Amino acid sequence: MELTIIQRADELTQVSLSGRMDAMGIQRVETRFQGLTAARGKHTIIDMSGVDFIASIGLSMLLSSARSLHHRGARMVIVNPQPRVMKVLETAHMPSVIPVVKSLAEAEALLG
Repeated sequence: MELTIIQRADELTQVSLSGRMDAMGIQRVETRFQGLTAARGKHTIIDMSGVDFIASIGLSMLLSSARSLHHRGARMVIVNPQPRVMKVLETAHMPSVIPVVKSLAEAEALLG
């Protein structure tokens, strides 16, 4: 699992995740992910186009961060998950909590 910072501005955080969001992958990135997202309290875009697998621990990491952001008046948007990952997100009803869109432009429009 890899985490790349794409943008860290005053009003927005954008990160890219790639690899497997399983127990080992989450262990490698979770502290940094929480620090870049929930701890900053800024609107956050998560590019998941490079994630090829997501387990429940990955869903939990996303949900935890999204809830923390919500309590601070910010939102998270997931961009462009692969079809297999999108199916897991839909099965877990994640789009009802964290919007999932196909493009960066859609994410930016949602965040205003």
